[in-house]
Amino acid sequence: MKNILKVLVIGLVSVLLVAGCATGHKDMYYWGEYENMLNDMYSNPGNTGLDVQIEKLNTDIQQAADAGKLSPPGVYAHLGFLYASQGDITQAKKAFNIEKKLFPESATFINGMMKRAFKRG
Repeated sequence: MKNILKVLVIGLVSVLLVAGCATGHKDMYYWGEYENMLNDMYSNPGNTGLDVQIEKLNTDIQQAADAGKLSPPGVYAHLGFLYASQGDITQAKKAFNIEKKLFPESATFINGMMKRAFKRG
């Protein structure tokens, strides 16, 4: 009985994985310059100013909307952190709250980010 249950669970997980891969989640999001910007930010800290990063993210968000796609998880959180780093608390809160609305599972993490970001500012 244990073996049958194990096979059924493995089979179900396999089907879900294949179905998840087949739906093309990569096409669900518009990544734009986000991945390259993150890579550059960590590879060359201080190389790209906050204003440039904010502009790139806002451009990506607009291009995602124009393409009928979502911005990927983390974009609005990153934007919120950048705004908070500039001292623009209103825009930071707006971006953080959009991240939480789009990805409710991130709420605890985003709330922690907000506390840290606003403590500094």
